[in-house]
Amino acid sequence: MKAMKFGGAVLASADGFRHMVEILKNEQTPSLAVVSAFASATRDLEFAARLARKNLTTEAFERLDHILEDHKKLIRQVLPDLTARATLDALLSEVHGSLSNLLRGIAITQQLTKRTLDHVLSFGELLALHIAQSVVHYNGIDVAAINARTVVVTNDEYGLAAPLVEKTRIHVDRILRPLLESHHVVMIQGFIGATEDGTVTTMGKESSNLTATLLGSLLNVSEVIIWTDVEGVRSGDPDFCRNTKVRPLLSYTEAALAAQHGVKILYPTMIAPAQESGIAITIRSASNPSGESTSIGTETMHSKSIVAIQPIDDVTSKINVVFTTLNTWLPVVSRVSAAMTGAIRSVSGSENDAVYTIICSSNDAEHLASNIHDLILNEYSNIQSS
Repeated sequence: MKAMKFGGAVLASADGFRHMVEILKNEQTPSLAVVSAFASATRDLEFAARLARKNLTTEAFERLDHILEDHKKLIRQVLPDLTARATLDALLSEVHGSLSNLLRGIAITQQLTKRTLDHVLSFGELLALHIAQSVVHYNGIDVAAINARTVVVTNDEYGLAAPLVEKTRIHVDRILRPLLESHHVVMIQGFIGATEDGTVTTMGKESSNLTATLLGSLLNVSEVIIWTDVEGVRSGDPDFCRNTKVRPLLSYTEAALAAQHGVKILYPTMIAPAQESGIAITIRSASNPSGESTSIGTETMHSKSIVAIQPIDDVTSKINVVFTTLNTWLPVVSRVSAAMTGAIRSVSGSENDAVYTIICSSNDAEHLASNIHDLILNEYSNIQSS
């Protein structure tokens, strides 16, 4: 059995849905598929709620209409079946009514509590779950869908809820495991949970990855695969770094360090459940499943650096160069440091790792990070050839 997570970046287009279907069809063992809200849905829902909080109701409802229209267009692209479309259109209408009531309430009271915001945000994942399940079913895969609110139990720290593992285990054994025994694929939305009294919660930024590793550990899966739009963890973000190199092997500790310092795809909360259960996490590209990938596991690897950007505030960012083994950073950081005259620099770390940080203007961060990435790759090349 495997647990897989398909992120919003994958399920943002018809091609992404096609890739997901092919992956699930080719999988020989039962699979848990965790899905995230599509594209910018979560961000747009939050923006609509904050507009309502300012009593900008017209703008809030325009944003809501835009969100639902985007979902309707995507449904038309990925689902030819007219009956299935009609069912999803009815769901969209129901969601529109529920969200409209929530936005009106926020506007009237001019209050937006974390609990209410969690309720608003939860609809992005709910729509993703039902649309993805319909597409997979249409393509001939035996699939069942289950609402995460009935499985993942959390505390009531809205916006950053922590899963209650043993209470979640009860629902996994009673609800989720039997579904996996009778269906090839079981789909569930990430990011979402519920308190013991059933109130919806969210578990923090990118916590769909946490959903996958948490449920994977409780199901004792053989592997958790995070399907995304890049081939593994790279030496730098491909959005602004050229010629990035894959970091094929990371230990749990190395991955947690990289996540802590802003490396995309990796998030601190996703590591612990897999580490405690000894389950490998693999980062793969959904558009190229046989391409380069990163495996996160128990072995301590001799990894090279990873360059990431971490915002500090609206105008300032940190560029973090994460070195997960000391023998790779000492000869490199001095050369990079010498080249970065005028920047505010610091080095922190432990006996096994180090993080080289440069503080700069957010406007300059991507350009500077790209230059640092190029310098580091050049230094590694010089070391290897000497």
